[in-house]
Amino acid sequence: MQIRVLLADDEPVILRGLKKLISWEALGFSIVGEANDGNELRQFIHDCRPDLIISDISMPGCSGLDVIRELHEQGRQIKVVFISAYQEFAYARQAIQYGALDYLVKPVSKKHLEDVVSKAASLIRQENEGERVKEMLTHYERKNRTVTIEELLDGLMDGDKRAAGQLIDMGAIALSTYTGVILLETDEEIGGDSRWEERERKLVHFALNNVMKETLDNRDNCLMFHKDGRFGILIQYEQSGEPLKLAQDLYGKINMFLKLKVSVGIGVAVSGIEATDESYRSALEALKTKYFTGLNRIVQAGIEDASSVREIYSISELQGEIVKALSSQNKEQLIQTTGQLLEVIKQTAGSSRYLAITNLYNTILLLEQEMENIGVHIGFFRDGQGSLLERLSSHATFASLVDEFTSIVHQAFDLIAHKLANKEITQLRQIKVYMEEHYAENITLESMAAMIYMNPYYLSSFFKKHTGKNFKQYLTEERMKHALRLLLETDLMIYEIAERVGYNNARHFSDMFKKIYGKLPQEYRQSGVE
Repeated sequence: MQIRVLLADDEPVILRGLKKLISWEALGFSIVGEANDGNELRQFIHDCRPDLIISDISMPGCSGLDVIRELHEQGRQIKVVFISAYQEFAYARQAIQYGALDYLVKPVSKKHLEDVVSKAASLIRQENEGERVKEMLTHYERKNRTVTIEELLDGLMDGDKRAAGQLIDMGAIALSTYTGVILLETDEEIGGDSRWEERERKLVHFALNNVMKETLDNRDNCLMFHKDGRFGILIQYEQSGEPLKLAQDLYGKINMFLKLKVSVGIGVAVSGIEATDESYRSALEALKTKYFTGLNRIVQAGIEDASSVREIYSISELQGEIVKALSSQNKEQLIQTTGQLLEVIKQTAGSSRYLAITNLYNTILLLEQEMENIGVHIGFFRDGQGSLLERLSSHATFASLVDEFTSIVHQAFDLIAHKLANKEITQLRQIKVYMEEHYAENITLESMAAMIYMNPYYLSSFFKKHTGKNFKQYLTEERMKHALRLLLETDLMIYEIAERVGYNNARHFSDMFKKIYGKLPQEYRQSGVE
């Protein structure tokens, strides 16, 4: 049932703006009238019976203060929100003293209006349902009521639609914008052999039950239940962040006071109480991901990871750091970076075994390709792409897969150590590292030859032999690689990017960019092509 709202302002443009500023219907409101002065507002209140009034505090006919004083004297429970100009601030505060819910300062922002009406909606629904609860409590004896609610919640989680109606009739739950399920289980009981005896398990569950009850006692939008050895909470809410806040509160108290490791799964938000089973199932799925994510954590279901793009970039960056560690034969850095890469891949994979395998497979191929670029052939990684992928896919656990990958990386380190003994490979690595770090400077074939005490003509031939590219082409591609990164990740002007990658002439830079990527820099940026 939608909440009836009445708008009032003597400026038509303000009224039109209020109507268009937010999606009233989507927020559960129905606009039942629009008053242009204080007298019309009085009449609309009488005729339309609004639940909420949003009105200018100063209008012809009578002031908003007069209206709210009359409502207060009549004992009417209509919520009132005033709109006030800055110079009327003190006037608005006086209205609050007469029971106004809040005030909005002109110009009204979308966020402020949404926050205020959401607050009003929550209060109105709570008051309406509060009356129902009082009436229903007389029909149920408290002990039987608790048992009945527990049984109905169990059925609700299994998809019993009738249970939803019965819980509403009992006044145990109310209508809300969102409904969700939070599940909690102790991590010590994972696996076939629990470290707890039956008596200890009962004590732990008793302690958990007390902490959860104390936390939920001051909340009228939550019901606790037990199902299949787990603790559950049915939460009804208006703001999307409420389940996470509650989960964090519980998680912190359990870790701090009980010294217990627990995993918490937060189900997806559903818009109707009848769909609670969907949230329950998703909370169960969230708990399953702890195989990858680790124990003693809070996991949200149905949430696209907002940091996924950042994590992908992190994987790419860490892969590059592994290549550098291999090339520079820095074993300490290799061990550290490999560990970081594996952690990021695990977090990115979530509960997807396929994604974890794919990321490690691609990393191995990248290592092989990058090593071949500096003249080190490490084809022992695979007898063919199919066999490598099959080998990685054969591991039953992520930990076993990690052991395989770590072994491959260390074998690569040893092989590269042997092959880097060749002087030419060492010189080539020196040149490429220098170009990677000094690409923005004036690098020439002659300057590189002088740096490694080699004839420029021989260096040209030597470079082409080991990289498959001539010196100038390789340098251009190196510069363009960094230019592309700056183009996509910064707001720098094209001429600024050109200067940062070693070009004094922006036009020449653009021509070279187009030759490699098929578009001028500005066209590439606008197209969003990566």
